[in-house]
Amino acid sequence: MNILGTIFRRLLEHLNIVRDKESEQAVIDNVRRAVEFRGVNLWILIFAVIIASIGLNIDSTPIIIGAMLISPLMGPIIGAGLAVGINDMELMKRSIRNLFVAALFAVVAATMYFLISPLNEAQSELLARTSPTLYDVFIAFIGGVAGFLALSTTGNHIQVIIGVAISTALMPPLCTVGFGVATGNWLYALGAFYLFFINSVFIAIATFISVRFFKFSQKNFADKDYERKVRRTLIALSILTLCPSLFLTYNIVRKTIYLQNADRFVAQELNFPGTQIIDKQINYATRTIQTVFIGNYIPKMLVENVEKRLPEYHLENTKLSILQDGFSRDSVMLTSLRGDIVQDLYQKNEIYTQFLQRKIDSLENYITVINRYKRLDSLVFNESRALFPHINSISLGYLWENSENGDSAYTFARVSSSNGFNENEHKRFSEWLRLRVEEPKMQIEFLGN
Repeated sequence: MNILGTIFRRLLEHLNIVRDKESEQAVIDNVRRAVEFRGVNLWILIFAVIIASIGLNIDSTPIIIGAMLISPLMGPIIGAGLAVGINDMELMKRSIRNLFVAALFAVVAATMYFLISPLNEAQSELLARTSPTLYDVFIAFIGGVAGFLALSTTGNHIQVIIGVAISTALMPPLCTVGFGVATGNWLYALGAFYLFFINSVFIAIATFISVRFFKFSQKNFADKDYERKVRRTLIALSILTLCPSLFLTYNIVRKTIYLQNADRFVAQELNFPGTQIIDKQINYATRTIQTVFIGNYIPKMLVENVEKRLPEYHLENTKLSILQDGFSRDSVMLTSLRGDIVQDLYQKNEIYTQFLQRKIDSLENYITVINRYKRLDSLVFNESRALFPHINSISLGYLWENSENGDSAYTFARVSSSNGFNENEHKRFSEWLRLRVEEPKMQIEFLGN
């Protein structure tokens, strides 16, 4: 027990963050300076927005990350959380006012960029900022805690602030709002604004909780009635801000769970023998699961039995639509899908056909060489007998040699003679045979010498 107690005390000592706490006034002063959005801060924000918009436009993650590194958007959000935590109405007003100014300038700058940009298609990085998920909430909350801890403790924690700015991704949603406004796609704009709103609220909530954890001194007023009024105002603002985010979070959680259940249902229940799913669409808004199958026909009774198991996956009121080639009312879509598959197969077959043609050409060349030497054998033998009557036989061929230096191929001739060749005949016959066969590097072996 003593050992466990010692380990536990050592663990608490390592995890203790209160001892590293900076003086309250220094923290508040740092936050107050970060809240202001004018002059240099505002121009840095505008430049960062333009850089991020370019990254979103060309679907470049490194450019987006680079823009977030120089973005000063975290200041007013942390300022709002601190203001609620210490009952500072003046700081609260400044934080909200500066956050509104920053968001407005960011959206205007992004809108102007996308109005003049020749690229109007929504890339994957843009689409990722149009629908917040539960993970965005967790990241914003944990990032907010990390950011305030870095500001409120001693030491150089600038890398923490930079990491929080990247992970919470405050600027890309505002750029996506500008894209939605510039292209008239208000669903994109609203979805991206929701993401920015959720990130901002949960960073502020995380800051508020951290302030209370560190037990920052709350602001007192000489006029107690005014103090109560300020406190009620701050609480009302917090509740008004928190309620929409809780509602959005609740919907996000429901949507995430629904999509996970639908994916599990498709993986476990729609695995019919002799079939394959080539397309799957799950729509949370309309509560529909639509799949496209190729392969064996799936009987209607089997589809109905599978559909009855939807409640087991908490997918009540969900409509299951199974489209099959030749058996679906949506023949146009299936015909299009079938056309895409056929085109893909055709392209792959075309590549394979070209490969086979090259192999065939290579084999034909080899056969041509073999046949050439077969014909030459008899011609060369008769001609050589006229020049060198003592020759008994001649063999011509194409040989492959394997050695430690690698593989090589060469033309080879074997000549046998009853009386042998003297040195002069050796040279004369070799020159004649190489010239006759048109192989200057032919290797010749003489037998009978």
